[in-house]
Amino acid sequence: MLSDEDLRSLSRDELDDLRRRLAHAAGDMPSLTSGNQRRRRFVVVMTVATLGLIPWVIVLAVTLPKHYIAGHWTLTWVGFDLALLTSLGLTAYSAWRRRQAVIGFAFLSAAMLTCDAWFDITTSTGPVDVVTSMASAALVELPLAAMLFAVAYQLVSAATNHAHRLDRGNATPQKSSKTPLFGVSEQPPSPTGS
Repeated sequence: MLSDEDLRSLSRDELDDLRRRLAHAAGDMPSLTSGNQRRRRFVVVMTVATLGLIPWVIVLAVTLPKHYIAGHWTLTWVGFDLALLTSLGLTAYSAWRRRQAVIGFAFLSAAMLTCDAWFDITTSTGPVDVVTSMASAALVELPLAAMLFAVAYQLVSAATNHAHRLDRGNATPQKSSKTPLFGVSEQPPSPTGS
């Protein structure tokens, strides 16, 4: 790795050659603009999911029975759905801001959605509640959880591939918060010759 002193000691021609080589290497880097449509779609889905949960939390707060066999029933469900709302919102915000934190929030949201589906079904009483819970799980919670798991997995893979490419090329790694996420090629990096 070149130090500042090494850079100052380079001639004008050597600096121009270094600039050209760095520009060429940067051309091989993943582009954030190539994934803008996919990123926008993801942000929209996450935002709709987040906003759609708000009235549901209100409905739960108003309609859940005050007393149930389990203690603190309303607090349990409203509290859980508020935590899910926060997680989905942070997932959407992190994706919108192109932050690596989206990976963690997507995993968290997917896990919480899966838990929500499980507890909705297993705590249902009566045929109407069971059918409603199963439909909600099959049509909303589990598909959204699967999408979030898939997105998080793809982003972890892309970030890992990017880090490996930088390591093999002896390039200066970017801060993890600046590593591109969306639009990263799905192809693994080709090994560079030494």
